[in-house]
Amino acid sequence: MMKFSLCSIKCCVLFIVCWILLKPNFGLAQREIKPCQQEPAFIRTLGYDPLWTALSTSEKTYIGISLIAFEKKLGQNSPTAQTPKMEIYQHPSWKSAGYLSTISFDRIGNVYTVPAPLISMLYNQTEKLNTIYKIDASNGEMSEWINLPFASKPSSQNPYGLLGINYDCQDHYLVASTVAGSDRYNERGVIYLINPVNKKTTDSIKNFDAMGVGFAFDELRKKRLYYGSVRTGNIFSVVVNSKGKMDKKTIRKELSLEGYGPRGDDKARKIKFNGNQLLVSGTAFNYNLQAASEKPETLYTFIWLAKEKKWGLINYN
Repeated sequence: MMKFSLCSIKCCVLFIVCWILLKPNFGLAQREIKPCQQEPAFIRTLGYDPLWTALSTSEKTYIGISLIAFEKKLGQNSPTAQTPKMEIYQHPSWKSAGYLSTISFDRIGNVYTVPAPLISMLYNQTEKLNTIYKIDASNGEMSEWINLPFASKPSSQNPYGLLGINYDCQDHYLVASTVAGSDRYNERGVIYLINPVNKKTTDSIKNFDAMGVGFAFDELRKKRLYYGSVRTGNIFSVVVNSKGKMDKKTIRKELSLEGYGPRGDDKARKIKFNGNQLLVSGTAFNYNLQAASEKPETLYTFIWLAKEKKWGLINYN
């Protein structure tokens, strides 16, 4: 029987760990940017436990944004999808913008969200569809934060404005994507990088309709903005520097959702990273108004294949 000394085993393990950490193209390299988002202080001020609450824009009988307080369960550290809702709270300002969509937090707990009409335009003002709203971390009041320009006003062919929003925890920028003014034949959407301190746009990608947006490191540890097309299902990325500038020469196609999942034509609604995995929430998008219940989502999990230099699908559900 072959024997190994404890020293030789330790040395072997140390070599493997060092090789993993130092080899830049190793398939399991961390892609996720270290999270920085903080809980809004107003949650505790209202008397709720942040670990057992969630902000939601998907409550069927509530317009705008809602704070969900879940029933605490013994033996659980946080709620699950099956945890009963104990209470739903709304600040008076949270429904002033009509129906809302994506939510993103910054490093001090401010909440950013964007409008999204549902079924009809009854509760959403057309002129506000390119407005980012901010909920103050301390007092919970929501107000207009920035109004982005329209390439063309929304119409019956495309009633949407802003679709995606996300916060960069590496260099602290906000990314927002709008499809305002686009139609069947003209792609007029814009992806904006915004400095949250002075609300100024640092860079943009024009004439591109995107929904899901997110930041992560690539295989060479460069920070990239990942963004999903609502026309093709393709996901692209571009290198972003610490000053909020995008190197357009580095734009590349990462993958496509075409042919995947139960529908085969999903678009990336959300893009996020968990360790070395790329997680994409895919849904149908056809520039028309639908109830949220009519837009089922599928979660796709991808992993970087270093040898092939491409993303490989692990599973979807």
